[in-house]
Amino acid sequence: MGNMDICDSNRLSGLSLATLLSSLSIGMVLHSSSAKALDWRLSPSLSASEIFSDNLTLSENNKKSGFVTEVSPGVSLYGNSPWSSFNLNYRMQGLYNAGGRDAIDINHQLNMNSLYQAVRNTLFLETASSISQQNISNSFVTTDNISGNSGRTEVQTFSISPYWTPRFGQFATGLAKVGYSKSSFENLNGSLVTPQLSNLVSDSDTITRQARLSSGSYFNRVNWGLNYSSQEQSRAVGQDVRFEQYQGNARYYINNKFNLFGQAGFENNDFQTSTNSISNGFFYTVGGQWTPSKWYSLEVGIGNNKHATLQFNPSENLSSTITYRNKDVGLNTGDSWDANFNYRAKQATIAFNYSQETTTLQQLFAEQGFFLRDASGSLTQVVNTQDLVAQGFLTPGPTDPLTGRSSLIPGPNFNNTQLVLNPFDLVNDVIIRKRGNLSFSYQTGKSTYNASVFNERRTYETRSGEDMSYGVTGSWQWQFASRMDLYLRPSWQHTDGELSSNSRYDVALGVSRGVPINLGRPLLMDTRLEFRHINQISDSTQFGGYVENRATANFNVRF
Repeated sequence: MGNMDICDSNRLSGLSLATLLSSLSIGMVLHSSSAKALDWRLSPSLSASEIFSDNLTLSENNKKSGFVTEVSPGVSLYGNSPWSSFNLNYRMQGLYNAGGRDAIDINHQLNMNSLYQAVRNTLFLETASSISQQNISNSFVTTDNISGNSGRTEVQTFSISPYWTPRFGQFATGLAKVGYSKSSFENLNGSLVTPQLSNLVSDSDTITRQARLSSGSYFNRVNWGLNYSSQEQSRAVGQDVRFEQYQGNARYYINNKFNLFGQAGFENNDFQTSTNSISNGFFYTVGGQWTPSKWYSLEVGIGNNKHATLQFNPSENLSSTITYRNKDVGLNTGDSWDANFNYRAKQATIAFNYSQETTTLQQLFAEQGFFLRDASGSLTQVVNTQDLVAQGFLTPGPTDPLTGRSSLIPGPNFNNTQLVLNPFDLVNDVIIRKRGNLSFSYQTGKSTYNASVFNERRTYETRSGEDMSYGVTGSWQWQFASRMDLYLRPSWQHTDGELSSNSRYDVALGVSRGVPINLGRPLLMDTRLEFRHINQISDSTQFGGYVENRATANFNVRF
């Protein structure tokens, strides 16, 4: 211990801690007035691991083996009522000898979200905050903070959004919402190893505005709406970004099978582009919808922005929607597709989704929401949270009047313990993102099977080239004894970047057991023994590939 140094001491008292304290203070202040009505639950937790790795530096030529000790206390604070909710999950990850550096590292990991009703069903306040560690470059992928000396950044986000939902009798309902979000990026271990320093994502402040007026029950055959939305992102480095749209729409119902619609508006977007791809101006669409039965419908619209949407929902277990668009004005011009398919049986589920959007990494991080462990053991961004409710990972909370859906509260399987796998470069750019994902799950007897296949392409407005990543993950979990599970989690991923291409294989084999303990009250301690093999093959001359083998012994208890 004579040469031991303590890393990240500035972050312990810096922005990470400030983000945590602001999340706590704002949430507690907002909910203090209704504390008696909220059902509050405080759950401390403790996780400890001893990890042996034969390649702590993730180097092909300079391998270093050794042990890494992890001690991670955490806390979950949960409050819920029929009209408000507050949820905070925090973990302080303490590591000794991570990356073979004979040092102590402290990493903060946080997810917080709240919904507060100042005036019942009228005036609301949403807040959210997160702290996580992310890859900087797709040339060198690590899935946690255990191995590797650099190539990661800490991402901190905070957002607050008050909104008002007025009602004008039977004539109309409205929405007025203003939001502020901040995204900050801080590199770990004091160094960045990527050659793309000029392309790294920068800190940003974002102001969002949204206004909506929709027809009420007074209008029988005609529905109408007026909408305005804007997002202005101010960056510490690089050009600012603005997405802005004005829109009006109306729909006339001839009968219960046919209706006609029209929509028009104006796009006013501004961001840096090397291809002069911004298409602002007036847009319009007119068309009709045919609904011959409750099982399916077809909608077609023509104009300078065209679309066709087919819905096919033949049963409660099967639903599908596919939309084709061809736009001359606005974001995502040209041809694009959106598709969703969901099938649920007694023992199996199949889901497919494909989407295209124009966004920024700052916006994605601010909206990333919950984390969930994927088949390879890493935590990944949850996109379709409604599916997670059905699978039991999240539990529905109070209804959000803005979306008409239940707000989502992390359930007992929620955890935030590892790095989010990000196969793309962190860039300070506007991104056109196209992603498709097919997933399958099946449960029989004491075994559970999961598999997913994904493909994602990202093109950029200022940098050349295209990033593409595709892969497959799977898992098998077998409960072979009471409170004992054997699991196998293989995954493979290939990424083609601007400067390099790499393939990554990851397979984990482990056994977990729940051990009852009594510390004043009955508790269940989760224990785990895991063996893991990771192999990254890269054509990058700077990073190259690496092979790592690990053995991990872990216990986790929630008090």
